[in-house]
Amino acid sequence: MAPLLLLHGAPGDGRLWQPVIDRLPAGTQAVAPTLTYFGDAPWPDDGSGFGSELHAAEIIAAAAAQGEPVRLVAWSFSVLPALLAALRRPELFAALLVYEQGLPSWVEDDAELERFGADAGVAFGPIAGAVMSGDNAAAVALLFDASGGPGCFASLSPERRALYLQSEAMMPLLMGGGQPPTPVSASEIAALQVPLTVAMGSRTRPVFEVPSRGLARATGGTEPLIVAEADHMLPETAPERFAALIGEWMAGT
Repeated sequence: MAPLLLLHGAPGDGRLWQPVIDRLPAGTQAVAPTLTYFGDAPWPDDGSGFGSELHAAEIIAAAAAQGEPVRLVAWSFSVLPALLAALRRPELFAALLVYEQGLPSWVEDDAELERFGADAGVAFGPIAGAVMSGDNAAAVALLFDASGGPGCFASLSPERRALYLQSEAMMPLLMGGGQPPTPVSASEIAALQVPLTVAMGSRTRPVFEVPSRGLARATGGTEPLIVAEADHMLPETAPERFAALIGEWMAGT
């Protein structure tokens, strides 16, 4: 069985995957790295190196270290660098499962981009305001609530909230600091040599739905795999369901 590489979203770090790892099929060799600027590790600089290029290079290194092609699972923020890694070093990856990216560089439909932009303003405007006021902890809570519904962050256990808050310092980087994201076009996705499965929740909001549908369609006109009664926070709020999704995907790849 190919090793499984699990990539976290933002905020968070590799430790967030433990509840999912605990529920994966027996014998799964799972690795969950923490990307630079996330978690409680010291930063290598002032944050200026933050971006998809650095993180893609780290994903390539983590995959190469396994010694054989890996199955790669990426959630949210990590989808873009995962795609960049797979485009640049396809021989390192046996298959790729992505869950709900929030950037739409491969979306070409103007109406869909307009729908994305309108919802992005609603979802991320308050988060940007909290960051600008210097309240990164509030920005974390607002991001969770924008992604999983009002009260999402407060509903987590104190231990899980503390884990995510250990990445609060990177919120200004997420909201525009560091390096700009490297765009990936629909034509690049169409040429991807790694089998790609796109999944999304049936209850996710347009800021995640539009990029997810666009990414799936760029692979050949398909639609995403829809997870019933799920939203963007599925890996956190229902780890048993996300582990089942991974298990079913692994069985078919």
